[in-house]
Amino acid sequence: MFKRIWRILEAWRLGRMLMLAVITGSTAYGFGATLPRAFRAAAIAALLALGGFYLDYLADWRKDRDSGKLLNPLATGELSIPAAWAFVAVGVGGSLVLALLTAPLVALPVLVVVAIVAGLGVGWLDTPMLRAFSLGVIQALYVLAGGLAAGKASLGVWLTALYLFFAMTGGKIMGDVRDLPHDTRAGTLTIPQKYGLRWASAFLLINEFLAYAAALSVYFVGALGRGYLYCILATIFSGMVINVVFIRQPTPRIADITNKFSFIGLGSLYILGMILGRL
Repeated sequence: MFKRIWRILEAWRLGRMLMLAVITGSTAYGFGATLPRAFRAAAIAALLALGGFYLDYLADWRKDRDSGKLLNPLATGELSIPAAWAFVAVGVGGSLVLALLTAPLVALPVLVVVAIVAGLGVGWLDTPMLRAFSLGVIQALYVLAGGLAAGKASLGVWLTALYLFFAMTGGKIMGDVRDLPHDTRAGTLTIPQKYGLRWASAFLLINEFLAYAAALSVYFVGALGRGYLYCILATIFSGMVINVVFIRQPTPRIADITNKFSFIGLGSLYILGMILGRL
């Protein structure tokens, strides 16, 4: 039983949920929230990610099963449909209740995240470009939730949300190349498939440039301190290296490696920057 539960959690990408939680909590802390309030923001994000991931699994389980993308526990038969809906109810409902208890405005980004995930699931946003922009908007909304949990909707919070929006929108290219074999079997059209790798690489670089510009602006408007600046400079250097490695050899294997380095390495630098940059 324990092994089966662990496989389900592993397929659910527990690490991604935890990263979203820590990003949201550290954002709240960086913009002045107390530690208890920052932990509450992290809990909101964790519950929201739980509900969102399983809502996505419910929408994609047949396609994932047919394409052989078996990270989805519904596609492997390890989890039932009713159980998945229970996870959605607990995650979305719990995040909304906790958001309302923390600050009513925090419920707004929570609701928009759910709406975007649902829109992707029913096909309203299911185009190559809209999927990329949706991923960016979702990440930006987690940042806004953190800022609102701290009681701020300042220019610094919006610039930080813009930073994550561009970073994740561009980073979708690596995810698309990583999943290329599965998407081809499933008949899912992605940016690299529709526009070619050359155009996709340019899309990645443009978004990354805009992300770094927004990230630096957070410091120059005085929203966060020097510790944040040092982490952003390290992020820019590391991100450029990762992008060069990917663009020189844009294969699914390399994309998987660079995507993980971006998620873990650059995500950790963001969290550290929020903690050290608190004024």
